[in-house]
Amino acid sequence: MAKNAKDSGGFGYPFTVEEFQGRLKKVRADMKAAGIDILLVTGPENIYYLSGYRTTGYYVYQALVVPLDGDPQFVVRALEFTNVEALSWITTGYKVEDTESYFEATAACIEKMGGAKARIGFDDGGFFLPAAILDGLRARMTGATFVADGGLVEKSRVVKSPQEIEYIRQASACAVAGLEAGIAHTRAGVSENDLAGETYNALVRAGSEYVGSQPYVVTGKRSALGHATFERQIVQQGDDVFFEVGGCIYRYGGAIMRSVSVGKPSAQFQKAADAVLGALDAVLNAAKPGATSGEVDRAGRSVVEKAGLGDCWHHRTGYSIGIGFPPGWGEGQIMDLKPNDERKLEAGMVFHTVPLLLIPEIGSV
Repeated sequence: MAKNAKDSGGFGYPFTVEEFQGRLKKVRADMKAAGIDILLVTGPENIYYLSGYRTTGYYVYQALVVPLDGDPQFVVRALEFTNVEALSWITTGYKVEDTESYFEATAACIEKMGGAKARIGFDDGGFFLPAAILDGLRARMTGATFVADGGLVEKSRVVKSPQEIEYIRQASACAVAGLEAGIAHTRAGVSENDLAGETYNALVRAGSEYVGSQPYVVTGKRSALGHATFERQIVQQGDDVFFEVGGCIYRYGGAIMRSVSVGKPSAQFQKAADAVLGALDAVLNAAKPGATSGEVDRAGRSVVEKAGLGDCWHHRTGYSIGIGFPPGWGEGQIMDLKPNDERKLEAGMVFHTVPLLLIPEIGSV
């Protein structure tokens, strides 16, 4: 953890103030290029990326208002301002009591920045900007122009710094610890919940924080259902048990996906497993700086298609992974590995690769 003397809370920051300042400088340069005077940042991942502020209380509206010049300002619940003061290098802002209006506080913040006639950008790819607040701002500030920012902060997040990659490595190690514990306890007669408990216990004891999504642990044919997870089912001899496990360090995630055959695998399971492993190797070999997302996807997908299992692959090959708050650990809104995508890979990008086959007769492989 990157300690810094300016840390008023005594807890240290996950990154140096200089790294945070560099992120803010890059975002402001992109704001200027896009003609945005003030940026209303509401996604918890984007707020954390720029400030270090983090809380599980993001189910209540919160914002970081970033002007081209001057100090960024938080608009958060008064209870959460303790986290601003202790965890963020940016400590200025508005404390909103539970009896007060988040809309009024946001409007006052923007107006004080001189935003009455500004061009104001807002997060348009997340879940955390209530329509009532955006509509209210438009109705009140008729001289201002509100524009979707098109993923302006996410543009900076896609290439990771060395410290970000280190946290992802640590998170991945936690995920592996959880996976290994789950697999070690897999046998006929145990429940999915038993396996999920062993998995979660191990990854947390390995150092993980709460993850962006719970471990996916499913047995039998039900594992062929997208994003199914543990529901007390009992593992049977011959079952395919599916695991997808994530870990988290300072909100940076790493994840791993595996399937386990209880007993000797069937010929169908073995064929699918061979195809998936071949696809994974092909993806890893193709994923180099300068390759396009579509080329990497094609490398893996073609292996599965040659095995006659292309109809069982229903999704992207992989997605960016980094900062994650529930309900997910992924950054697919930033970048995917998917068909016909001409976006080029760059050094420092990190992906969770998921060459997954959904086979109704046996489950996920």
